[in-house]
Amino acid sequence: MSTKVYLGVGSNLNRENSLRFAFAKISPLLKNCKKSSIWISKPVRNGEPDYFNMVISGDTESNLEEFHTCLMKIEEMAGKEVMINDGTNFGMKRRLDIDILAFGQLETSTPCIIPRHDIQDYPFVTCPLNELDPDFVHPVLHKKVSELWAKLEPTLSDDKKVVKTSIDWNVEAPVWNNASKD
Repeated sequence: MSTKVYLGVGSNLNRENSLRFAFAKISPLLKNCKKSSIWISKPVRNGEPDYFNMVISGDTESNLEEFHTCLMKIEEMAGKEVMINDGTNFGMKRRLDIDILAFGQLETSTPCIIPRHDIQDYPFVTCPLNELDPDFVHPVLHKKVSELWAKLEPTLSDDKKVVKTSIDWNVEAPVWNNASKD
């Protein structure tokens, strides 16, 4: 039996290549795989580069624990690099962040919190999720993501708004040193 999953994917390091890498590694794990547009958001930490964010959805035959393990391996394969922005060295940072937003109608806290507890709070999640599947119903709030986005969007200050961008998906995904383990 397959389970519909929604993933939040973000990066503020080597952003285009990081998202290409994520999609190249995640898409074989899912049937009916789809991706949203890419949305730019401001970082929480001052001085860091902006984030590129997207949502990926599809159906998996894996259970939550297996699927979560696969995603953590993809994050690990993407590796880390030194983040320097405007002359400030932020040290070694992960290139990629992948969060399971929803795994069917499952509600659990192990191995991670499902559904992601803050879907409705972050425009960089709510906006691309709404774009991808406006009829998705939050398993706990029992509201469509389109309703959540309609409530959140008008309240956003300029520094919280997301802006649509694009990348060339025809460029091949990178093969980083850490990726040789797959």
